[in-house]
Amino acid sequence: MTFPKTLIVATISSCLLISAAFATQSNSADTDYTITLMKDCNVVAEYAMNAEQVEAYQALQQEEQKMHALELPIQDFEQEMKEYTEQIEQLTSLAIQDNDGSLYIDKSYLKQQEQVVAKLDKLMDEHQHEFDALGEQGSLIGAKAEDFTDTIDGSFDDIDYNQMRIDYPGRAGSNYQCEADISNI
Repeated sequence: MTFPKTLIVATISSCLLISAAFATQSNSADTDYTITLMKDCNVVAEYAMNAEQVEAYQALQQEEQKMHALELPIQDFEQEMKEYTEQIEQLTSLAIQDNDGSLYIDKSYLKQQEQVVAKLDKLMDEHQHEFDALGEQGSLIGAKAEDFTDTIDGSFDDIDYNQMRIDYPGRAGSNYQCEADISNI
């Protein structure tokens, strides 16, 4: 039915929340971009990013900005989608009643449920191109993230760390919280 589409929306929304942390950027000197390595919230090393790393990171940020723009139309109909889903759940509970071991099915509620499902399917079909664009953009972000990872692979093999933070112009030290193994970057 529509569960996979709804799951895609939820997954993409979660990814976009993470990408919002990288929303601002500028073309500053490489030394304005740093990688901070931490072990249990304690800084163990800090490095200035080189030109290749900065370029790869900025490319990743640009793709994340595109993703954010693609998410906006989905946010516009997200409430409508939620309302349809709630109606379907309510009609299902009304249509199928279990009373003292007897199962009662009310076909009129099932008919109403089918109508709401059809509306939800139509809504999802109307916005399928937006879901497709989000999927494609997600793949591009994955590729750019891999490119960035390739630029830092091996750089920190000799350091024991469990968290990495990237600071850049306009972000340095802003809104960073850390608690043992949990970090909010």
